[in-house]
Amino acid sequence: MKLKINVALFASLLLTSGLSAQTETKVALPTGKIGTKWKELPSPDKLGWKKNRKLGDKLMQVGSVTNAAKYYTEALAKKPTKFELNQKVADAFFALRDYEKANNYYNALVAADSVKHKNLTAIYQSGLTAKYLGKYEEAKTMFAKFNKLASSNDDLSTMRSSASRESQGCDLGLQYINSKEVPTFRVNTLNGINQPLTDFAPMFKDANMVYFGAWTSDSVMLVGRSEKYAVNSKLYEAKRNGNNWASQELAGEINQTKFHVGNPALTKDAKTMYYTQCAQDETARMICNIFKSTAQADGWSAGEKLKLNKDGFTTTHPNLGKNEAGDPVLYFSSDRNAGCGMDIFSAPLLADGTLGSAKTVASINTRGDEMTPFYEEKTKTLYFSSNGHINIGGTDIFSTVLKNGEWAEPQNLGTPVNSSVDDMYFHWDESVMQGFVVSNRSGGQGLKSATCCDDIYQVQLMKINLAIKGVMKNGADNKAIENGLITLYDAANGKEIKTVYATDGVFLFDLETDKEYRLMGRKNGYEDLLLTYSTMDKRMSDTAQFDLNMVALPQTGPKVGDLIGTVNWDFNYDRLTNTAPDVLNKVIEFMMANPNIVIQVGSHTDSKGTEEYNMKLSQRRSDAVMKYLLSKKMPKNRLVSKAFGEGEPIAASNDNPDGTDNPDGRAVNRRTEFKVLEIVVPVAEPAAK
Repeated sequence: MKLKINVALFASLLLTSGLSAQTETKVALPTGKIGTKWKELPSPDKLGWKKNRKLGDKLMQVGSVTNAAKYYTEALAKKPTKFELNQKVADAFFALRDYEKANNYYNALVAADSVKHKNLTAIYQSGLTAKYLGKYEEAKTMFAKFNKLASSNDDLSTMRSSASRESQGCDLGLQYINSKEVPTFRVNTLNGINQPLTDFAPMFKDANMVYFGAWTSDSVMLVGRSEKYAVNSKLYEAKRNGNNWASQELAGEINQTKFHVGNPALTKDAKTMYYTQCAQDETARMICNIFKSTAQADGWSAGEKLKLNKDGFTTTHPNLGKNEAGDPVLYFSSDRNAGCGMDIFSAPLLADGTLGSAKTVASINTRGDEMTPFYEEKTKTLYFSSNGHINIGGTDIFSTVLKNGEWAEPQNLGTPVNSSVDDMYFHWDESVMQGFVVSNRSGGQGLKSATCCDDIYQVQLMKINLAIKGVMKNGADNKAIENGLITLYDAANGKEIKTVYATDGVFLFDLETDKEYRLMGRKNGYEDLLLTYSTMDKRMSDTAQFDLNMVALPQTGPKVGDLIGTVNWDFNYDRLTNTAPDVLNKVIEFMMANPNIVIQVGSHTDSKGTEEYNMKLSQRRSDAVMKYLLSKKMPKNRLVSKAFGEGEPIAASNDNPDGTDNPDGRAVNRRTEFKVLEIVVPVAEPAAK
């Protein structure tokens, strides 16, 4: 619901252009009829309650809301029994989005009217401000009380419907609070962009540069009958430096001293920008229009007003995207549909760069406000802000995707993207898996109240997708090495995570955050290569290029009897040890590099136990090794399994010279050896006749 006072309309329309009503007069006010005689503002404590009330009324008329609140508050302090003053103070703080103070004053009105219930609107506003403060149970109680007391009041039927919808929003808010599901996104403050007033409409120009609007001063000056801002909002650019951003005003003529400028939207080639210019009319109403600017050597050109604007109505929040048919369009929001608040429209972007006739995106618009559209092309998703759909705050971010050529039912993005207050300007870059949202939630940079001002927040996926990819190469000629063996290890415990056989030299490993890895490259005829890779402190999804440049060994061919590797066993065990796969992977690499070689898998035991038992044990060991090699697709006809039992101890004997037991010698004899058994010479194919 919007308050039925001029300042509420003023604040609402400021909000649609990305600003907040935070005026503070420093120089002048009307003393008689608006626009006649002016003088310096007196101190509120020097005036009686009637003069404070009168001055507050005049300041509200010209949009000086912060000052009006001061005079109303002083009037109430001097005349606490005048509850109309309590209403004025509450409404002023509500317009300023100081919901804590507004809620206190609305509650005082409700308490004072607890018998006759003449001021039902105060009950509704008490519920609304409680909702904005995240006090959902308290808000539900107030909305239920309002609907019960207003059930027979036809004049409040619209407000009853609104109270029911707001109560559903409280239920949704409680659902998110109590949910044990891990949220899709996380939201963080931005360093180097936000300041104490309003920052809005962020968009990536590229991965390391952001365009946005900002309003840095709320001082005002007298212009005719109204007070207007001495400094208007402007467009800025911010460059990333690690986790910080450094911003400066956009160069060129795009920023205008007489207009609020904001809401940028860039074409893909970054040569054209659509943006918004806004100014107050004589009733302090904010009217916005969309302009187009061109990139030049010295910055952005002065804008050209588009024909799609409509006189007397606000046209704002441009964004380039695709419509239901997949055709390029310019999305925007406007209040040109009578009785429907702000709606989202689309206008076709024609081949010559002009725009066709605009139409509403009917399937997502409500009788409330739908604003700040953003189209994400890779996922064909349209994001927007709305207070007409069931929400947990003032305005929430919603998304809708294309299904069979139509926009699906909008989905609330939930917490933490949405909060109990206003959340707008969702922007997402799928390529870097990051985005932004603008919100007046508590914890921002605003100094006037916890929820006064809009700040830009960074949005990231809770799960960061990290990977490394690369090519195993010959370091001498930079050519890819085929059939290489690449193993990823956990550096903390040395365990193998994954091994790949890069038939064309290319490999890819998915990684976890905040871990240290080792990467081993092996290829017969090359030195083993061991490299480290860290994902510590990585906070962005990324697939890093990580090539392996191998050093070739002098070429020597294998011979029959060559020992390729040895696997050792624990006493009386036929289960592979943790280190066994390293050796087996080398054997596999050797076999892949030498396809004409037959390998003998010979297993041995120490002398403990009977000869019969040890022969069976050595066979089980060979079987375990064979199972591993065959699971890695090694040809069975190139493997010959042989069990030796205890019959062929190596130099280290099972016993010491004095006949005592030799544990170290027995440990060495518990082994499986891999030797070249045969080199098969290919049989030449008979010549064709």
